Amino acid sequence: MKDIQFLISKWKEILQKVEKNNGKVYQMEIGETATLQEIEAKEKELGCQLPPSYKYIVQNIGKSLSFYYSFSEDTMIPSEFREIFSGEIHWNINFLQNLTRLADEGMEDGEDYGSTLRGKLEFSHAGNGDIYAFDMSVDRVEKPVIYWDHEEDTITYVADSFINYLLRITELGCIGSEKWQFEYFLSESGVDTASQAAVRWKQWFETFSETTLEDVKNNMKQLTAFVVYRGKLDEETITLLQKFNRNELFQFLLNELHKEGAFKDQKLLCEMIGRVLGQNAETWVSSIWGAKPDYMDTRLRSYLTSMCISKDKGLPLVINFLEQECNKKISGYEALSHLGDFHSRDVISWMENHVKFPVTEGWDELFLRSNFSWDDLKRWTSLEEKHEATAIHALEKYVHEKAANNKFPYVISGLPAKSEFINFLVELRNRQVLKKRILPIENVIQNIEIFY
Repeated sequence: MKDIQFLISKWKEILQKVEKNNGKVYQMEIGETATLQEIEAKEKELGCQLPPSYKYIVQNIGKSLSFYYSFSEDTMIPSEFREIFSGEIHWNINFLQNLTRLADEGMEDGEDYGSTLRGKLEFSHAGNGDIYAFDMSVDRVEKPVIYWDHEEDTITYVADSFINYLLRITELGCIGSEKWQFEYFLSESGVDTASQAAVRWKQWFETFSETTLEDVKNNMKQLTAFVVYRGKLDEETITLLQKFNRNELFQFLLNELHKEGAFKDQKLLCEMIGRVLGQNAETWVSSIWGAKPDYMDTRLRSYLTSMCISKDKGLPLVINFLEQECNKKISGYEALSHLGDFHSRDVISWMENHVKFPVTEGWDELFLRSNFSWDDLKRWTSLEEKHEATAIHALEKYVHEKAANNKFPYVISGLPAKSEFINFLVELRNRQVLKKRILPIENVIQNIEIFY
């Protein structure tokens, strides 16, 4: 068997490349090499002969080896490979396990689950609990490497031997061990490093570098892709986007919206339209209420309405849609997803006739995000139990969010002097019966300074 020490150098090179580009790296740890006596003892314990290439590796590299990396959030992985976020390799001779016993235990319990593990010898596992194993039932000296999906209870062929598994994974940059990270490159013969997808991935991996805002700030398409990839739009990026021609930016974002994509990507594109273009996009947003495009989720339409159309025109559109669509049986989560971005006390007035238990499933957060006032607080705690409970949990959320985030945007207008607020809270607490409402009020009282 050829010398495999070059693998260690290649693995170090991969880790150095990721680390240089601000990725997270857990450096390689290699155990001592195994002796022939240790291998024979392990084979006797397991009741089978270990595959030759595995024995060669543990004798010439180490009985154990592990390393891990993940790309930085600013490394823009091609969209076709978006599930590949990390890489790793690990094994340990002490963790070898005959899986036939596990399969038999499942059968004894009257289940078929895990029956495919019979005749398999585990040598490693993925972070999600899936298993890498040798298929010991194959009638040849070298044993294939297979992957067992613990959720689907399925077997995937990975490579025809342990050394080929290491060589193939290494050629692909030691991509992550979960199936969804390497399935781009699977064929009937396992991981295929010569496929078109593999060639594209290897070309990208050879040249990738972390992308910074400075790199893309003067290119509209690259900056937009940067925002979508990172999954966040901050004030600095908004300022940069506003420097481009607004008509050109709008047309580009519309074209991107028409493409097939995940809801998360479309949400970022709509957020750019809403926060960067605002009322400049009013005519188009109004038009999608009549056209009802099938490429856009109604929640995104409601968001755009809140950002691009005046409240007196936009809010009635969304409310009418909710009441008609849900036949007046509106859940808290639905109300929140359509009305939460208006941040309007008019929403609180609407909520009064629609709120229902459980109030913690969206209603309390909608109350908070609608910038309730002191008058709203007094009124809701004097109405029905569902209104009072909503107000209590909204106060609890306010304290929690304010403590966790100094840039917390929501305000409570018209608060009285601190002493009057405390007296109000004490009275509110004293008339509660349920502990799950008493404790939140006590927490608010203890953190009263947060409101001032």
